[in-house]
Amino acid sequence: MHLTTAAAGAAAGLLAGPWVRAAVFRLSVPPDAPQRTACPRCGSTLRSATACRCPSCHERVAMHCGVTEIASAAVLGALGYAVARPELVAFAWLAVLCVALATIDLIVYRLPDRLTLPAYPVLAALLAGAALVNSEPGRFLRALLAGAALAGGYLVLALIRPGHLGLGDVKLAGPLGMALGWAGWQSVLLATVLSFVLCGLLGAVLLAVRRAGPRTALPLGPFMVYATFVVLLVTPGQ
Repeated sequence: MHLTTAAAGAAAGLLAGPWVRAAVFRLSVPPDAPQRTACPRCGSTLRSATACRCPSCHERVAMHCGVTEIASAAVLGALGYAVARPELVAFAWLAVLCVALATIDLIVYRLPDRLTLPAYPVLAALLAGAALVNSEPGRFLRALLAGAALAGGYLVLALIRPGHLGLGDVKLAGPLGMALGWAGWQSVLLATVLSFVLCGLLGAVLLAVRRAGPRTALPLGPFMVYATFVVLLVTPGQ
């Protein structure tokens, strides 16, 4: 069963890859800029943002073809192997969204509201369905409480240290907290600590090799995403 769901997850990831690439292309822009819809070289309007190259000048306009497909397939395949329960649909949907968000954050240091805000109602609905199938309303309530608690905690940190933590990180913390809360409060705590530890370790390495300075900012979103799914893969069914 695990191998079957893993294969199905990997196949779903391959199918979701073009959507991820399109989202990264459109939304990897400064906060106040409109979505990108044209080739950055020749200005031709692109009919499909899933294309890797502009059909007019053949300039590469998005990530290399296959990158987002492989990344999505790997994450969804791993989830399919580790989480053979009804919440797999919710986790897989969130994973695809987070592949796009983490990539955008690495490129332009922002987590667009267009992706983070819809995650709240969609993920809540998917987890509610899983709770109904599993007859586990307590887990659903815990997920909602964990999402609110984690987003609230990140908001406090953002207010205490403005400039070090963005509101995009705060908005992303909610859906991630919901998924982690479904697994358990221990998972929420572990993933939160792990995200900051990983970010700090990378910062220390970059300082040591003189690729960054003391004031160099690092995007926290990718570390939040990575820590969340590592924890969910290790403790999916608490």
